[in-house]
Amino acid sequence: MTALLVFESMYGSTAAIAEAIAAGLADVRVASTVCEVGLAPTSYAPSLLIVGAPTHQRGMSTPRSRETARGDVERTISPGDGVREWLDELTTHARGLSVAVFDTALPGRLAGSAAHTIARRFTRAGATLVVPPESFAVTGRSSGLRPEELERARQWGRSLALFATAAAS
Repeated sequence: MTALLVFESMYGSTAAIAEAIAAGLADVRVASTVCEVGLAPTSYAPSLLIVGAPTHQRGMSTPRSRETARGDVERTISPGDGVREWLDELTTHARGLSVAVFDTALPGRLAGSAAHTIARRFTRAGATLVVPPESFAVTGRSSGLRPEELERARQWGRSLALFATAAAS
């Protein structure tokens, strides 16, 4: 079994979550590749595709919201297009893919969810969500993750590996 983790990250929180998920997969001996969205393939079909993005304005980032984020710091992790644009290319190859999605967001009902938007795009394209979308809490726009979120992400990665391994058997 192979997993590909694709992430978009402005300040580093979503990238850190992706790495923690990969560590959880490795705990259960699932090989994974972590890839920033600008370097991610659009035609590769891993056993499990995991996609994550920050929540901007209650959904996926837009060119405008990414530009605003870039104005907050000297350098962002994802310098170019985001998951939205990558999905535009990928969805022609998404039919039959096993997918899990996550986001980073401020906690609370009004925060919205990039993961739910990504999940809808995948299911419309014929992919199968192996688990419901997951959100990991940040403390502010550029201030980082809540302390417990990296361990929760690692545990989520373990559960994804166990679920996907069982489903493949």
